[in-house]
Amino acid sequence: MITDWGSTLKTVVVARGGNLSVADHLAEMRTWLAAQNIEVRDLSMLHVMNFRVVFRATFDRDDEANRFVAHFD
Repeated sequence: MITDWGSTLKTVVVARGGNLSVADHLAEMRTWLAAQNIEVRDLSMLHVMNFRVVFRATFDRDDEANRFVAHFD
């Protein structure tokens, strides 16, 4: 966890497979986040491992991070 100005942020990591490009995966995640009215502090690719793209996302709220993981992991 990261502390920022007295509030605790939650960072999660998800791995995505399939035939989508990194940009397409990011677009899919951002579209879902917007539809859920969830603001993400950071969403970025970490690396590619075993034909899966690994992403990191940071949220202000635990429940939003948990919903993201439940949907994408």
